[in-house]
Amino acid sequence: MFRYPKYFDTALKYFPILLLYTFFNETLGTLIYKYDAFSLTVNSLYIDYYYVIYNIYNIVFFVYFLYLFRSYTENLAFKKLAKYFIYIFLGVVLVNLFVQDFFLEYQYLTFFTGTAFLVIIVSQYLYEDWTNRQAGLRKKNILFWLGTGLLLYHICYLPIKAIRYYNGLYNLSENPELRKIHLTLILITYIIFIVGFIRMKKKLVR
Repeated sequence: MFRYPKYFDTALKYFPILLLYTFFNETLGTLIYKYDAFSLTVNSLYIDYYYVIYNIYNIVFFVYFLYLFRSYTENLAFKKLAKYFIYIFLGVVLVNLFVQDFFLEYQYLTFFTGTAFLVIIVSQYLYEDWTNRQAGLRKKNILFWLGTGLLLYHICYLPIKAIRYYNGLYNLSENPELRKIHLTLILITYIIFIVGFIRMKKKLVR
């Protein structure tokens, strides 16, 4: 928020809202998981399930970041392709509603598709940023840091999610080390974000 005047009139202006949404979403998920007094529905079938809040969150998360990095991609052909990525992702969201129960099951198809498209679009942006900017300017560009953090997290988290999907299919218990790795990835990602905002000097171009 201290750096907000440098990006308040850009597509990044919604980033603090997303962070706040993330905080409340994780808090609510923890309360539902650990305490029986918390529930999202009056139907007893859904009392112990918190997947719905993460399914909604994933849609918001991926649409926002796909839109953000598409906005700053300079290659016009790729920008057009990225627009179709967003449309395809939303189509997958609709299809996934018929494949899995939105309330009772984690929407894996939505997550894997969103991750694949996000990795592609962020990679394109970072490639352009790497070739078009001097190193000193690059390290002061907040989108460079956000993109780096997102790319690192999703590339490393994708196999963890795949393992969890496999475990769910065959009712296998999860290796406790996976959660430690997951939490470490989250920590590293947010550290990268923080470093980016600290190093941010110039106002983000609209």
